[in-house]
Amino acid sequence: MPVSYLSKKLSPYVRVAAIIVVAALMVFAGLRFYSWRSYGARTRLTTLVNPWNPVSETGFSARLVEAENGMRVDRSCAEPLRRMLADCRAAGRNPVLAAAYRSVDEQLVLHDERFQQLVDEGRSPEEAEAETSKLIAAAGRSEHELGLAVDIVDEGYRATDARQAETPTVQWLEENAWKYGFIQRYPPDTEDITGFGWHPWHYRYVGEGIAESIHSLGITLEEYLSLFYSDEAQVVYDGS
Repeated sequence: MPVSYLSKKLSPYVRVAAIIVVAALMVFAGLRFYSWRSYGARTRLTTLVNPWNPVSETGFSARLVEAENGMRVDRSCAEPLRRMLADCRAAGRNPVLAAAYRSVDEQLVLHDERFQQLVDEGRSPEEAEAETSKLIAAAGRSEHELGLAVDIVDEGYRATDARQAETPTVQWLEENAWKYGFIQRYPPDTEDITGFGWHPWHYRYVGEGIAESIHSLGITLEEYLSLFYSDEAQVVYDGS
C-alpha cells in the first residue's frame, strides 16, 4: 500500500506519534553509533605493547602523517603533539623530537646496535641482552611501532638517560603533557609492571581524558587498563 495513501488513513495523532517514534529511533541509533565510534577510538589509543604484548597480536595499523624533523606519528596524535611542542617552546623551553614512529626493521637495528656495543664493552651476551632490553624494546615489542610514542629531549642535553629528567623541557612535560593526551610511559620504579626502566624522555599518546586519569592516579598504562578495561584489553604484564 502506498505510503501517501496510508498516511491519509491515519489520524493526525497517530501520524504525530509515528513521527516521534521514528525520530527517537534515529536519535538512539545515532547515539549508539557515536558510542561505538568513541569506544573504538579509546581502545585504539590504549593499545598495549610491552615485552609481554607484541605489536603483532594487537591488530594495530599505524596511520602515519609527518610530525616534524622528517619524523612521522599516527595521525591521531599529530596535532596534539604539535600543540604540545609549540606550547613548550612558548614557555621558554627547547624541546627536540628525537624519535617517533619506527618500523620493526628500524627497531631491530637499534636494539642490535646497542646489544653489540655492550658486548664489545665486555658484557656477556646474557648481560648485554638484559641491559639492552631495559632501555630499548626488542623488535615487534616497541610502542614506537604504533606511531603513538615519541621521545622528546632538551636541546641543551640530548642524551637519553636519567639526567634528561633534570632538563627544563622534560620538567615542563612532566607537569603538562597530560593536558595534551600524553603520559610519561615508563615512570620510575615501575619496571616490573611496564617491562622497562625509567624513560623520562618517552611519552605515549592515549587521549586527553585517559591521560588525565593516569596522571591524577599516578599509575601506569598497564595498571589503568587492568582497572578499567581488563576484559577487553586482556592485559598481561609480569606481576611477579
